[in-house]
Amino acid sequence: MKKFFALLLFVFRVGNLQAQNQIDSLLKELTQPTLSDSLRAFLHSELAFEFAGVDPHRGLAFADSALAFAQKAESSSLETSAHNSKGVNYWYLGEDSLAALEYQLVFLSHLNSGNLRGQATSSNNLALLFYNQGDYRGALENHQKASRIFEELGLRKNLINSLTNTGVVFLALADYPNALEYFLKAMKKTENEDFWERGNISNNLGLVYKNLGDFARADSIYQVAVREYKKDGNLQAQANSLGNLAVIKQVQGKLNLAENLVLEALEINRKIGNQRRIASDFATLSSIYTQMDQFGKSALFLDSAIQLYRSVGERLNLSKVLLEKAASEKKRANWNSAQRLELEALKLAEESNSLEVQKNAWLALSETFRGRRAFSKALEAFERAQLFKDSIFNDENRKQILRLQLGYEFDQKAQLMQSEFEKERILLDLQTRESQLKARLYLMGLLVVLLVGAGLFLLLKYQTNQRRKLLQQRYQAEISELELKALKAQMNPHFIFNALSSISHFLLKNEPEEADRYLTKFARMIRKILDYSELREISMEEEIRFLRDYIQIEALRLGKTIELLVQNPDRLDLNKIKVPPLLLQPLVENSIWHAIAKTEENGQIKFIFERKESGVQLSLRDNGKGQVPTIELGADHRSLGMKLVEKRLLNFQNTKETENPVFDFDVDSEGFWVRLQFNLPKNLVNL
Repeated sequence: MKKFFALLLFVFRVGNLQAQNQIDSLLKELTQPTLSDSLRAFLHSELAFEFAGVDPHRGLAFADSALAFAQKAESSSLETSAHNSKGVNYWYLGEDSLAALEYQLVFLSHLNSGNLRGQATSSNNLALLFYNQGDYRGALENHQKASRIFEELGLRKNLINSLTNTGVVFLALADYPNALEYFLKAMKKTENEDFWERGNISNNLGLVYKNLGDFARADSIYQVAVREYKKDGNLQAQANSLGNLAVIKQVQGKLNLAENLVLEALEINRKIGNQRRIASDFATLSSIYTQMDQFGKSALFLDSAIQLYRSVGERLNLSKVLLEKAASEKKRANWNSAQRLELEALKLAEESNSLEVQKNAWLALSETFRGRRAFSKALEAFERAQLFKDSIFNDENRKQILRLQLGYEFDQKAQLMQSEFEKERILLDLQTRESQLKARLYLMGLLVVLLVGAGLFLLLKYQTNQRRKLLQQRYQAEISELELKALKAQMNPHFIFNALSSISHFLLKNEPEEADRYLTKFARMIRKILDYSELREISMEEEIRFLRDYIQIEALRLGKTIELLVQNPDRLDLNKIKVPPLLLQPLVENSIWHAIAKTEENGQIKFIFERKESGVQLSLRDNGKGQVPTIELGADHRSLGMKLVEKRLLNFQNTKETENPVFDFDVDSEGFWVRLQFNLPKNLVNL
């Protein structure tokens, strides 16, 4: 099944009329007998742009004539416009290299003239070139630069399209939260008559939900995209959205509906003359008919797709359908024919530099050689496939690292916390000095008004001491809170390192779905940590929910089940027990990696809550066998984690004017355990 990717916009329209009405209006203007060369260049360029989504071959003809008239009129700005329109028509025809040449000329022209709006549009177009080359960082930087300029100039539609394109880059990185954020931000800026923009955003939103496996929501959103594109009159966009909707119907098993949608898209693509999209529709129909067990029709459409891809010189997609054809030949034991098709597919994949298709071609050849009992060649082909698998892993790993690097907000937040710490320290110092100055003034006043009486003197002194004590307590509370933020900031690189190790593990095992699931959970964990960085305390119930997510992620890494049991025999209300955020995470991490990970059994961690006279006691136990108490390893990182837990709990409860907590640990036959004492109010309500 061919994947349908989001349509990226290279240029931006400024009119509000539908495409066909605009074309008719421009053609009517061309009938005027006394038009100057400059005006003819302008009209031909506009027509070239409008024809791009309807008839790109005709659009190219108008773009060439626009360029000729602009050169005749000696107008550099009109030449730039003609190159811009020419580029968009090449884009619709799938001629990426020719489109790139045209947009490079456009960018240089705007750079030389100092045209700010043109620079923004060109930055957006260059971002799309970076995207096609896999340079996602370059794409994001150029899209964001374009968005800033469009917002500064108040160009609403241009800003909408730039935000949408930024979301598409995040979509390619599988960073679905950021992709949704940019798509929804773009949608909020649309108006009811923005049919094309609303259709484009809906198309991309549907792709997000499709990738997340929410096919019902993807289905409804794709239908919105089809309706909006029909209102706009952009035929190519209609065909693309119909194809996307057909994919969802096929996944849902609604094959008849999928067939009708692809046939409707095929009719539009034939009208436009987009041979590449026609071939794609043929390939999709072949896949649908295969699922319907209509193998004759499937073979007919597959052969038609192969013929069309050959005629337009489409190497990559041709290699894919050739491999599909080879697979059908092998089912009939036509090993010679299958080998010939696979060798051709391999050559085309090499020419298109597709690592994935080269890997698939070598795997197919390995299977064919085995069928012909040429086992040495089969082994050689399999080893070649493994080399490409390693290359694909390195490329995917680069994308994953880039996704983590693009989460620079967390690092910026850590720097901001450090800056806030310095500000608070200076402020507290000034307040302390002010308090001392007031104390001196009070003493001097008491000496002057000694006759007022010793009672007033003692009262003022008492107030001064109380104020100083309050400042000191506030200072200690701020120190405790900032230590919490520092602990969270330190967790970031450590947790990222573990996550990357897990990603590598899953990808080496060729389990991309597990790797994607791990990345999704990992992103959610980082977002929770960011949210908690603004909180001084959370409920024990929230802490346990966070730890369940954390344990589930670490269990994926270990490849074993780790169960978190919460025992609450006294039925204590855990929502009323307040603790510093992430207080228990170092203890759970210690149990997982230095106890449970060293056993062959599945892991189990118990939280046991018990009411005591002074408050609540929490016991944490694991089933690791014979582990050495980590608190005794003086230089070990785990020892630091234990001490930080104890210190944070001590500081936290001191601010509530309660007694020091009890913090104890030991190892017995059942594993390692830690006991914490929370000195909470005695009116804690039972459930």
